[in-house]
Amino acid sequence: MENENKQIKASKWAFGILCILSAIVLIMFYCIGYDNTEFLNNDNLTAPTYTGLLIIWMYAMVVLCAGAMLGFGIAAGIKGMKSRGKGSKGGFVGIVFLLTAAIVVLSYFMGSTEPVVTGEEIVSDFGTLKLTDTCLYSMYVLIVVATICTALSMVGVFKSKK
Repeated sequence: MENENKQIKASKWAFGILCILSAIVLIMFYCIGYDNTEFLNNDNLTAPTYTGLLIIWMYAMVVLCAGAMLGFGIAAGIKGMKSRGKGSKGGFVGIVFLLTAAIVVLSYFMGSTEPVVTGEEIVSDFGTLKLTDTCLYSMYVLIVVATICTALSMVGVFKSKK
């Protein structure tokens, strides 16, 4: 029990530090330095000084969240498989993790690389097109699955029977 309290306390501290750092980056982006001008599409535009920092911070947050999801998913799957023989619902998290990975892989193979016209320019970069389609298809499927699971949970399908 004491170990769980330490883990919860460490999680709260980590979350608090990440929130404070995010707030600092956002304040720097919105409040400091609007003296950069960029020439784009025949217009002089004013750009915040810390745009690059904000983009890097967002990438870091995405990588951190994806890494945590991957690590905790694998750890929970392994823990569930070890406790499967003890009458618990072991392996459920592992199965969900594998299904999510399968959806992402299938979305990758379904993704198109046909050039897309956006306004005046044509996007024809293979990697960008494939990544965009993968993200969109995965998001669509996972939103539908999450909605169905939420509805089933509200009905009481996932209640444990004692």
